[in-house]
Amino acid sequence: MKTSSVRTNRRILIIDDTPSIHEDFRKILGPDSEDEQTLAGTEEALFGTQQPARLTFQLDSAYQGQEALELVQRAQAEGRPYAMAFTDMRMPPGWDGLETIEQLWKIDPHLQIALCTAYSDYSWEDMAERLEFGDQLLVLKKPFDSLEIRQMASALTWKWQMTQDAETKVQSLEQTIEARVHELLKVSHLLQYDVLTELPNSTLLGDRLNQSLALSRRHDKQLAVMFLGLDRFKRINNALGHPAGDEMLKRVGQNLVSTVRESDSVFRYGADEFVVILADIRHPQQTKGIAEKLLNAIGTTQHIAGHDLSVTASLGISIYPDDGFDAIALIKKAETAMRHVKESGPNDFRFFIEEMNQRARDQQTIESGIRLALERDEFVLHYQPKLDLGTGEVVGAEALIRWQKPGHGWVYPSDFIGVAEDSGLIVPLSKWVLAQACRQACAWQAAGLPRLCMSVNVSAIDFRQRGFVEGIEQVLKQTGLDPSLLELEITEGVLMQNVDATVTALNRIKAMGVRLAIDDFGTGYSSLSYLRRFPIDVLKIDQSFIRGLSRDINDAALVSAIISLGKSLKLTIIAEGVETLEQLDFLKAHQCEEGQGYYFSKAVAPDDFVHYLTSVKSPPPAAT
Repeated sequence: MKTSSVRTNRRILIIDDTPSIHEDFRKILGPDSEDEQTLAGTEEALFGTQQPARLTFQLDSAYQGQEALELVQRAQAEGRPYAMAFTDMRMPPGWDGLETIEQLWKIDPHLQIALCTAYSDYSWEDMAERLEFGDQLLVLKKPFDSLEIRQMASALTWKWQMTQDAETKVQSLEQTIEARVHELLKVSHLLQYDVLTELPNSTLLGDRLNQSLALSRRHDKQLAVMFLGLDRFKRINNALGHPAGDEMLKRVGQNLVSTVRESDSVFRYGADEFVVILADIRHPQQTKGIAEKLLNAIGTTQHIAGHDLSVTASLGISIYPDDGFDAIALIKKAETAMRHVKESGPNDFRFFIEEMNQRARDQQTIESGIRLALERDEFVLHYQPKLDLGTGEVVGAEALIRWQKPGHGWVYPSDFIGVAEDSGLIVPLSKWVLAQACRQACAWQAAGLPRLCMSVNVSAIDFRQRGFVEGIEQVLKQTGLDPSLLELEITEGVLMQNVDATVTALNRIKAMGVRLAIDDFGTGYSSLSYLRRFPIDVLKIDQSFIRGLSRDINDAALVSAIISLGKSLKLTIIAEGVETLEQLDFLKAHQCEEGQGYYFSKAVAPDDFVHYLTSVKSPPPAAT
């Protein structure tokens, strides 16, 4: 971005109650007199010496401090500020020089000032009690000569100009960084999202499905891929034209997104085909119920182009790991199942195989289990360390819930959080997590551990609950935790719902002193203009971008740009999902402040967390 050149400001205000002093300043700082010009011309004619151009200034006069204040106010309003002022110390009967300076700086804090004072005036100590001496004030002792005046006028007006230019360059740099981040996010969005429906496209499908499969393998859970094809969709294009067909596709996409959970993903795969990934499936009734809801949502009548239109769809389902271990196999088998539905009769769904029924889990069983677990205190919290990448010290912990189910072993959130959200049990569960995390933080402090910031995740259902903010305040009061040591992690998707209400709630939380973090930043494609409205302290870069650092230059560029944006907005940047030394080196090279991930430690029990905290002496070694 180019900045327009600004002509040097040579405007000076003379403040003195003696008119002859003003004349002296004008002779010293004003243009040459006619006699001086004639003499210079004669010298050049006789001796051939060209006289250098004399630096001149724009001078205004004020005879009292109050009059000077009016002139400075007017200059500010007109956008023609003064660069400096020469002010006398004694100006009876009005303000003296010190009070004049105090009043002028209230109006124009950038004004450079030379205070003209005699040895009989205030001592240095007396003046220091009245004014805070900085680099904007110089004291000029009387009597003084013309050289001192010209040097001071030249130096202070140049200093004023350089200060203004520096501020302009800083603002320009911030705007450039924000524009660059916005461009990169926009390019990434266009490459990976369908222009018509704004859904992620087939390019992003492979990457997202592979990520979901990796999590499924790590946590030993199932995953479902649904392939949907609209039935006889071409008849709408043929009868009403492609604009009507495009509008129907947009409505179908919107209905699909509104039907599934936030943890699920919807993609536009082809012209009239969509794919849905269900990442935490535990029983067939859950999958069948979602399939029925999707087909009903697609079949909703839509008023388009003056017509009431409806479409149906055929839906095929494949299951990991029963039907395959990689993305291509699962998509292909789900599509095969969808083709069989089309052949046998539309507006229906079918599994690729029925073996899923053998491991069916009734949702009511899990729901009842959660209720009993809350009563029997079967839930526990594990804590994943957050490290300062510069020092290697542990600076915080993220609280993550686990279910220690008797006779079953550990049950991870992916296996029960979805049921908790569907049943509404997520509300008491989240309250328990917040209270337990705050109590643990206080216990660590009482044991003599360093003050650590405790992070707790907030779901969309939690955030929209009436009394959510009051609940946080109550927990802090009950546990005694310093609010500045609590950090709430909120996803972009939650923030962008009902922005005005969100800003109000966030400001109330912020007023308590609680820190706020945007979790999974970069995945929600939120507006950067909204980002400035939210009272956020921390940006957490989504682990999908960190994972791609070593193989995707776009991810590397995005991570670098997000770090720059965060620094420009004075936010703390933390990278989640750090798993390799190569990723760590990249983040440290780009001055990312904090990180968490398996490279440092997985989420562990409280005692193991303390052991890790005390064992960490220095940051992991850098690559050689």
